[in-house]
Amino acid sequence: YGGNLMFQKKDLLRLMTYSLAFFCVVMFSQITWSGEWAFDFEDAKQADQWKVANGTWKIQKGAYSEISAAEKAAHVLFGEDDWADYTVEAKIRIDANSWTGLVFRAISEYEYYVIYQEPTPGVSAFFQHHGNEWGKRARPQPNKTAIKIKKKIEIGEWYHLKVVVEGNDLKWFVNDQLQAETKLKPVGDLDVYKKGKVGIWAWETKASFDDFKVYGPDIEGQAVEPQNKLSVTWGKLKRFY
Repeated sequence: YGGNLMFQKKDLLRLMTYSLAFFCVVMFSQITWSGEWAFDFEDAKQADQWKVANGTWKIQKGAYSEISAAEKAAHVLFGEDDWADYTVEAKIRIDANSWTGLVFRAISEYEYYVIYQEPTPGVSAFFQHHGNEWGKRARPQPNKTAIKIKKKIEIGEWYHLKVVVEGNDLKWFVNDQLQAETKLKPVGDLDVYKKGKVGIWAWETKASFDDFKVYGPDIEGQAVEPQNKLSVTWGKLKRFY
């Protein structure tokens, strides 16, 4: 009887081990290993992870804001030089004046793409900054497109901007409405920027940014479990290996 009891305990232990192993395999197979960085700007220390290129930037009232409206191409950058394919998105509010948006594939403080919105006349704009001056830029196509959302962009109102870049394929959205899509191509003697950091941007404008996210296959930030959107840090995941 004692031998049978010991045998049953070993079987139960083996069954529990196999069940746990099966559970881990299933769980890890559900995880997408694309990384994500997210900022809610509730803590002023989050600014330490960003590089101020130009302008006067401050985290205040749960947003990252350009507070001077005195500079052309005021912007802050985040990320790594080897990031290539990703989605970058944020909530944006124009606090004064007109021009503010998102930077992507920044290879330097002067060389990057930017997409932004103008409340008047109600367009989205796409530029390629280059050279060694803040305001030097070229006009890829389509350079400006009429805003395709029902609610007009107004000063003091929040809206959501999202930019998706994969290889040379680019598209951008305002409030989840597709605005335009295009292929990145050389403009004059300018090459296509194939990799680079992300950022937030304003042109002689006071503006605020919140709920900033960047995610994609090249990015090591957080792994996101898609079914219930729970996030776990890479450090926690690596302890399993």
